[in-house]
Amino acid sequence: MAFLVIGASIFLIISLALAWLATAVRIMRVPALQRIFPASDNIIKSHIDYLLMALLIIAFYLLGKQLNVVYPAWVIWSMLIGGFSNPFTFMMVAMHAPEAFKPGPLFVIGTMASFIITTVGFVAGALMVL
Repeated sequence: MAFLVIGASIFLIISLALAWLATAVRIMRVPALQRIFPASDNIIKSHIDYLLMALLIIAFYLLGKQLNVVYPAWVIWSMLIGGFSNPFTFMMVAMHAPEAFKPGPLFVIGTMASFIITTVGFVAGALMVL
């Protein structure tokens, strides 16, 4: 269960770093970063998604402690892997101009796998809390 707190803390730090990155790209208009991240609105989406994942994971940790629920390792790792990979896809999209982004099969399969892993982890956690 401690991995949930560690993962959530890492996601919170990533979210804060992304907030600063978005500020550098969108407000400070750093040319090098604007070239790297032409679809900078996706940085904001990634920032919010990491923050939401951190909050969800902390909520599951606290619920587990309060209700004496012990999540199996596969549930914890599903939450953590999905919690990292889902927001990361926004960063990959942020590096492509919106009109130029054509996701290939590897990106689509990876994104779908990430969604499935995340869904399985959080649904399993929710069912265990119930």
